[in-house]
Amino acid sequence: MRAPVAVLLAVAALVVAPTTPASAAARPHVPGTGVVALDWGDLDKTPDAAAGDYVVMQSWEYPRIPAYRAAHPHVRILMYKDVSATVDRPHETGLYPTGVSYADADQHHPEWFLTDAHGTRLEWADYPGLHPMDVGNRGYQRAWLRGVLRELRAHDWDGVVLDDTLTSLSHPVVDDLRSTRIPDDATMYRATQSFLSRVGPGLMAAGFLAISNVTVQWNTWSSVLSAWAPYVSGWEDEYFVKWGQDTGSRFVGADWEWKMRLAAWCAAHRVPLLAVTYSSASDAAAQTYHRATWLLTWNGRTGASVFVPSELRASHWQPRATVDLGRPAGPRVRHADGTWTRRYAGGLVVVNPGATSRLVALERDYARLDGTRVRELRLGPASAALLRRLPRAG
Repeated sequence: MRAPVAVLLAVAALVVAPTTPASAAARPHVPGTGVVALDWGDLDKTPDAAAGDYVVMQSWEYPRIPAYRAAHPHVRILMYKDVSATVDRPHETGLYPTGVSYADADQHHPEWFLTDAHGTRLEWADYPGLHPMDVGNRGYQRAWLRGVLRELRAHDWDGVVLDDTLTSLSHPVVDDLRSTRIPDDATMYRATQSFLSRVGPGLMAAGFLAISNVTVQWNTWSSVLSAWAPYVSGWEDEYFVKWGQDTGSRFVGADWEWKMRLAAWCAAHRVPLLAVTYSSASDAAAQTYHRATWLLTWNGRTGASVFVPSELRASHWQPRATVDLGRPAGPRVRHADGTWTRRYAGGLVVVNPGATSRLVALERDYARLDGTRVRELRLGPASAALLRRLPRAG
């Protein structure tokens, strides 16, 4: 996914899949976690990839599936596919990270490519080599569904992540060309809704999960998720607690609040959400804030928090992002100073989404992840703590 998932498409077309499956480590299952590993080398560096509830990977990584299933039978393994674009070169295996191949569309259905008034094909400026397609075209929708189902059935996949299910024209275009068929945000929204309304139910009717990576904002998420929920199995939300891929500012105040509310809506409706945050593998603060925000809303059953390191070939199973505190043992509580807490069977989640530091008094002793015993703690702006429960004396 990596800002967003489509960022890797041009690179992915050039890399080589492993010739043998990577062995899956026998790490115990950590509920409410997942891994999105789409670049070359990611899975080789992440032997614990299947220890969570979800793994999202490229279609050519299917040789890994048997080992993952043997070590972790519970895991849901999802294939990545882009919805709104095709890339001009396939992977070495001949597989595309898109639902429709460029070569087939170019030869048989050039009308599926978005063009300007002069017939020039559009290309996304932020991801060179990716060409946006007419997702509202019925023929394109049928071909996308048919091709993806064929790949899903060929191996033991659980479903697919549909990337770039766009609610607006969110990608800049080379030379600022404008499509004659999808010229504005409203048309983009309708075209994507048409696509999901046909493709999503088709995937689900065939027994596969359809997880949509949807582009929403603070003032659109509720209406979009409510309107499109019948078409999909669940959602993915990127930039869950911060923008960008590298270490940087984390969301505070209203920016944090609407993301948390989105996750809470999904939890309440038992709709799986893959909440994705990007940052450096060394950014323990972002990993903790991400995991803690997720745990404030988790229903203990559906969805997962997913941390994606910005470094290529870094492990996608980072300790702070995959802390296991067991299942929820109470509701989330907002305190007068703006901090939030929630009890878990194995500890306590504490989040300060404010712009100033807070001193948080705890109702009993807990242990930090390093084992330090605490009865109160000071949390800086946009920070969190994951505390372990201590056995009661006697």
